[in-house]
Amino acid sequence: MTRRDLTLAVIYAATGCAALGALTLVYGAKSAAPYGALPAIAAATLLLWTLSCWPRSRDRLARPLALVGGLSLITTVFSDPPATPAGSVWRLAEMAVLLVLLAVVARWAPIRQATTAGAVAGVSVVAWTLPLVPEPSLLSLAGAAAFWSLPVLGAAVIGGYPRLVEHRRCRLIIETRRSQQLELARDLHDFVAHDISGIVAQAQAARFVAESDPGQALPALERIERAGLNALTSMDRTVRMLHEANGNGIERPDTPQPKPPPLRAQAQAHASHPPLTPPPDIEPLPGVDQLPSLIDRFTSAGATEARLAMPSDALGPLSRETSSTAYRMVVEALTNVRRHAPGATRVEVTLTPARTAADHTPAIEIQIFNNATTTTATTITPAITPTPTTASRIRRKRDGHGGRGLTALRERIHTAGGTLSYGPYEGGWRVRAVLPQTRTLPQEPS
Repeated sequence: MTRRDLTLAVIYAATGCAALGALTLVYGAKSAAPYGALPAIAAATLLLWTLSCWPRSRDRLARPLALVGGLSLITTVFSDPPATPAGSVWRLAEMAVLLVLLAVVARWAPIRQATTAGAVAGVSVVAWTLPLVPEPSLLSLAGAAAFWSLPVLGAAVIGGYPRLVEHRRCRLIIETRRSQQLELARDLHDFVAHDISGIVAQAQAARFVAESDPGQALPALERIERAGLNALTSMDRTVRMLHEANGNGIERPDTPQPKPPPLRAQAQAHASHPPLTPPPDIEPLPGVDQLPSLIDRFTSAGATEARLAMPSDALGPLSRETSSTAYRMVVEALTNVRRHAPGATRVEVTLTPARTAADHTPAIEIQIFNNATTTTATTITPAITPTPTTASRIRRKRDGHGGRGLTALRERIHTAGGTLSYGPYEGGWRVRAVLPQTRTLPQEPS
């Protein structure tokens, strides 16, 4: 609490005490004071302090409101009710102030403090008319309490609904940021990790032949250069997505929309300054049309021979999402072969037309199969034959890394409306997916 807030609190407390002393002097005794004057003066003092210290007071209002509500409950329980209905005017004004303060607490105060203060103040508002009910019975008391519970609920809704909207907006921002982070993580894993694993394999190969045959190291260094350039391209695309305001087509809910300048200002600016060249668009993600070059790069980077069977004329038109997902799947499978099966000698990538199991719509089936890992003739590049001990050391270095690729790939394929399966097959390993050629968005109910 700042010095100004403390000074104002002392001033309003002194004002309330002065008003209470004036009432005592006027009526001569405390018992003769108007019914409910003390909690009414306390509530009015708290309201004045809240308004004068706004907006700092809105976060600190819960505890003072709980004290005022407790004082109101004590007055309801222990004070004698007035003889005439006109004697409860002070209490009626007090209830109006308590409802206003209750709405402020429900909107701004911390959750725990708002719950406690709201319960105390709400009970004091609900119960204040119970001593005033003539010939009280269970039914009449319940009716009076139910009637005064309606403004309490109204104040809670008035203050709580904007709070709920704000909470949902913050959650939406968090989920949007999280989805963008996951999207970028998938891009880095799918593309950069593939190229980096190729660089590692070529660097190990160059190290093995550098002493015995330096001439064989030159092609490996050239392949390392190409893989490094591909990795830099993928990272550059990811960085540009981070810098672009609408890189993922998602705008933050709290992003203010700039106001357009006046038409005259736009015309003058256009006349004095020629239009600038628009910034280049972000490169689209690769699709199935780039699979042949991917297969060639994978084959040239090691001894594992990859073959592609893709009848382009029979696949039909593919949506951008399906084409990109198919490319990501092949990249992930080839990366896993290089990481976890360095002794495999053959990888077959097959794309064939198919039908989805759910509604039999046109689809594309992708299969990546690698044969069993060899241990006696494991090679990384032609003319390089590391010993089994060296191969096992490379495998141990790679243990403990990765593990999220297939899980993320399954989520992406399910999002695209397809299915994914993987496991041992004919002594090797197979990854299989079925993706719809064009994804149909769900129709909104009319």
